[in-house]
Amino acid sequence: MPASVHQRGITPVVGSGSGFEQVFRPQGRRWRPGELVRLPALAATLQRIAEAGFDDFYDGEVGERQARGLATAGCGIGWSDLRAHTSTWGDPIATAYRGVRVTTHPPNSSGIVALELLNVLEQFPPPSASSFGPSGVTDPEWIHLAIEAAKLVMADRDAHLTDADFMEMPVERLLSKDHASDLATAIRRTHAAPAPAATVPKGGGTIYLATVDGDGNAVSLIESNYMGFGSGVVDPDTGIHYQNRGSFFSLDPDASNVLAPGKRTLHTLLPAMLFRPGSAGPWVVTGQMGGDAQPQILAQVVSALVDGGVDVASAVAAPRWFVEPPEHFAPPIEVRAEPRFAPGILEALAEKGHPVKPTTEFSGLLGHAHAIELVDGGPAQGGSLAAATDPRSAGLPAVW
Repeated sequence: MPASVHQRGITPVVGSGSGFEQVFRPQGRRWRPGELVRLPALAATLQRIAEAGFDDFYDGEVGERQARGLATAGCGIGWSDLRAHTSTWGDPIATAYRGVRVTTHPPNSSGIVALELLNVLEQFPPPSASSFGPSGVTDPEWIHLAIEAAKLVMADRDAHLTDADFMEMPVERLLSKDHASDLATAIRRTHAAPAPAATVPKGGGTIYLATVDGDGNAVSLIESNYMGFGSGVVDPDTGIHYQNRGSFFSLDPDASNVLAPGKRTLHTLLPAMLFRPGSAGPWVVTGQMGGDAQPQILAQVVSALVDGGVDVASAVAAPRWFVEPPEHFAPPIEVRAEPRFAPGILEALAEKGHPVKPTTEFSGLLGHAHAIELVDGGPAQGGSLAAATDPRSAGLPAVW
């Protein structure tokens, strides 16, 4: 087998007769409720990795077989590309929101977007704690400020967020309180402002998992294939199904996420932990799902917990909103919101000029959020745990 397999000028096969159809439509139709699903090729791949070690996925037999399958699908990724891949272990980035430390992943993650959004919101006095609760925020002014802040930080994201190995990123400046203050002064409290067109596509297909053990060890884990079934490219030989996060790359040579060999594009994932002042251990472990909505959902959860003092279940389940482009590469001005808000809230937003698009109650289109609170320090310090999954999702808390 050569060190690299490249086939050019071949159209990827993802429709009828493709690897996806062979693996996920073996009967030529969708699976029906009650049918037993078997994925023998994927099972064999997992067994091989268990026996040969994780490195085999890129460097060994599994990597070599993947290269053959990708070449058949018309992909230019060869075995040498897989073998050249390295994963990184990065230090988290953080900000303080009214004294609570919020940590998340560094770039090329959108964690910086969420922290910047919290910094902007911190420039404004929050509504009273009574404005937060299971029925959501009852102050339309606070929602308006969050929407306007989200527009501004998404513009920063499009201008700067990418693989830091390929372009110097002003992380310190973007996370500074001075920058947040400058952005806050640009917000017009009386009406909605326009926004520049987005330079990345909308969409998402993410799962989140949080876990805390009896010793206080906590994990905030998120992964995504980007859109539904990802790329739709499946290798029948290994059973491996490939994501399409590469959709965030651009062919514009001036774009921060211009396509380049070995480069990682920006992504929307941002697992998070919250720490109370003076505490070494986490207070809340949380994560969100929903593409562009993720930073905005995290900000809403953090505000409800910190400003409103609500419990994690109320913070996760409360009526939600977020602003996004109505279509790919359009300005992010369309506000999706649940109709569960108190009467007059959505009307007040519309009066300020926001194009409000109500969803159904508990709509999955508004993304998902899960959270675990270490109450009184958690079991390791004599406290307890409180876990909440989003009622918009199929997730459930589990205890063992």
